[in-house]
Amino acid sequence: MKKRTTALLLGSVLLCHASLVYGEVPDYDTVLETAQKENKSVQTFETDDGKGNRVQVTADKKTLYVTARIAGIYSMPSDSSAELMAAALGDQVEQTAICDNDWSKVEAESEGEKVIGYMQTQALNSENQILSVDEEEVEVTSDSSILDYPGKKDGEVVGEVLELDQVKRTGTVNGVWSRIKYQNADGTEKEGYIPTSCLDVADAQESTDTSASIDKKKDAGTLHKSSGKGVFADALETDESVTEQNGVQIGTPVAASSDAKLKDLGVFKITHYCPCSICCGPYANGITSTGVTAVTNHTIAVDPSQIPYGSKVVINGQVYVAEDCGGAIKTNCIDIYVATHAEGESKGVYYTEVYLIQ
Repeated sequence: MKKRTTALLLGSVLLCHASLVYGEVPDYDTVLETAQKENKSVQTFETDDGKGNRVQVTADKKTLYVTARIAGIYSMPSDSSAELMAAALGDQVEQTAICDNDWSKVEAESEGEKVIGYMQTQALNSENQILSVDEEEVEVTSDSSILDYPGKKDGEVVGEVLELDQVKRTGTVNGVWSRIKYQNADGTEKEGYIPTSCLDVADAQESTDTSASIDKKKDAGTLHKSSGKGVFADALETDESVTEQNGVQIGTPVAASSDAKLKDLGVFKITHYCPCSICCGPYANGITSTGVTAVTNHTIAVDPSQIPYGSKVVINGQVYVAEDCGGAIKTNCIDIYVATHAEGESKGVYYTEVYLIQ
């Protein structure tokens, strides 16, 4: 007998920028350097970010795509200014300029009206990896949660499908996730994402090869002991404590000092994630929401309203640093970064006491 599809609407609100994933869009300095090398002149101007800071802006036109679940377009290059509209995952915008504070000036359409404003550059990418497919009805081959974003770290559960259910497949993300339409509990049609491996389709596969998803040439945000500034300056004991395997930064476990002053934060749900597309969605590349490169035995994703970025916490005697966040990471939940999807699956989910190093 065919199993019924039910929806588990949670109605939760994203409280951090976890759904913003690193987009390969040239920054302000790169645009200027490229223009200089090509002996081209570029138009530059200055604007205010709405907080009294002056921002340098240079013209740079290109078509880009939103990689965030939701990304605001603001009147000034900061989220403290007025939000003009919200763009969604896969939406197309026209970038007209790039700012030196990691924001882009863009043009977009909302209800037939052109909107001109600013958006965080990290929410954009030059390629749209959400590919539409001819709508087809397919069978579900295994039970699966439906997420509102194609990544387990950031996506929130909005429903579920069960084996033998029929759904409509409308798109793919990196060949790993499928966008589907399904029947909600009240009979209305909803849209969400499930792993393609849960569907009876020819291209069903669960890719967990992290080496293909990480830009090994990019050093953006990699922690360096010698940087001497910022909350992550002393996050690593030595540079030699980190090695690279298959494009993943592997850290050495650090045990909590016996004389460390600890504050009990209570019992937390502990989960695990890796830099694959199943965990991190489109454009997964190992770059955290704080801009640093994730390191195993070191990086954790937290709810920053509960555990501030840069905090060091102790989980089962081992020290980790809060460097990332995720839409699915809420109060009393920590996601530990691991090297492979298989490792994360094997370590599973558990509950344990967590301590903050003061």
